[in-house]
Amino acid sequence: MAGQVSEKELWTVLMQAMLAQKNLRPQRDRLLQLRRRLEQLSPGDADHADRNMELARVAADLFKVCYSGLGAGSRLLGSCIELAAKGGARLAINRAFAAMPDEQLHDALVAQRLPARPTTQAEAFSRVEAAFNAVKVTEDHHIPRCIEHLVGQRPVYMVHGKNGLEKPAPVAATPVNLDKARDYLDRACTLADLAVKHIDLAVLVISSFMDPKEVASLSEFTDESAYISEDGHYPSG
Repeated sequence: MAGQVSEKELWTVLMQAMLAQKNLRPQRDRLLQLRRRLEQLSPGDADHADRNMELARVAADLFKVCYSGLGAGSRLLGSCIELAAKGGARLAINRAFAAMPDEQLHDALVAQRLPARPTTQAEAFSRVEAAFNAVKVTEDHHIPRCIEHLVGQRPVYMVHGKNGLEKPAPVAATPVNLDKARDYLDRACTLADLAVKHIDLAVLVISSFMDPKEVASLSEFTDESAYISEDGHYPSG
């Protein structure tokens, strides 16, 4: 059928979707755990050594979730979309999201209206695209800004990575602000949870176009090979 990926080619598409699904759920859980740790800290004295040390630890764990965890998830989602397009899928890419400022994208993704019960491949791939957008803005914007307000400076690669600069200029310091850090982490958690829900639905629908035995075999394979991150399911602490 025109606009649909054949079952033979759908196998590789579903594999990427399943790998992304099994990557993103633990990253979402790790972000929720880090939010709980951050909620336990009071504004207090900005010069308090123990408090500043804990802020640095939370920032370091956020960096790991972002760089090692969500980075892999966004690449898998991107591969899923690319393979679907090569397989002849009819994709309804939302160009407006690509041009939207990061600060507005959170609200737009939360308010996005997609079929509540997707049934077609096109609707499933729209869910993959929505998951991709949610992960990318979390990875590129919300977590870096949270880290910036926790320790006073955003990691250099998170500022200049998109430009491909090998030796970026120093990044200006930012005042530590726990309220702003929590706000960005709240948004990151919301978007990570949204991405998990989108990819869960996408995997369910894509699987319906394949032989159940093939799906079961692929699920078992991805259980064993899914990349979570070198730090396991949760950061220490």
